[in-house]
Amino acid sequence: MALFDWFKKSVAGDETVKLEIAPDEEELAGLNLKQVLDAHTAWKTRLQNALDGTSAESLDVAVVCQDNLCALGKWLYSEGKNKFSHLAEYESTRVAHSEFHLCAGEVLMEHQDGNADLAATLLRTKFRTASNRNQLELVRLFTVARR
Repeated sequence: MALFDWFKKSVAGDETVKLEIAPDEEELAGLNLKQVLDAHTAWKTRLQNALDGTSAESLDVAVVCQDNLCALGKWLYSEGKNKFSHLAEYESTRVAHSEFHLCAGEVLMEHQDGNADLAATLLRTKFRTASNRNQLELVRLFTVARR
C-alpha cells in the first residue's frame, strides 16, 4: 500500500503527488478512502478561496466546524464506530477529524470577523497541521483495520 508514501510527499508540500489506491483497497466498511482524503484535502482550496474572496460557495462556520456532517464524519459515528471503535486508531482518527473541522471553522470565523492576516496565518500553520494529522490518522486506521 503506497498510502504512507503519498502522505509523506503530501506533507512535504508536493502538491503534484496523486493518491493512487488499488480499487480493492479503497473501501473499508463502506467508506471510500480516496474520496474522503480528496474531500478533506480540498478544504485548503475552499478556505483559501474564501479568504481571497473568489469562493462561489457560502461557507457557514457553524456547519464547517461540525465533524459529523461530511462522509467521513457520518461514517466515524456510525459504521466506523460500530466496527472499529475497539481500535486505538479509531479514536485518534475521530479526534483528529474533529480538530480538523474545528480548525477549518476557526480560519473561516477569523476571516469573517475581519481578521484576514490571522485567518491566512492559521490556514498556513494550524490548519495545515490539523489537515496533515487528519490524513495520517485516517491512513493509520485504514492500515490497521485491514490487517
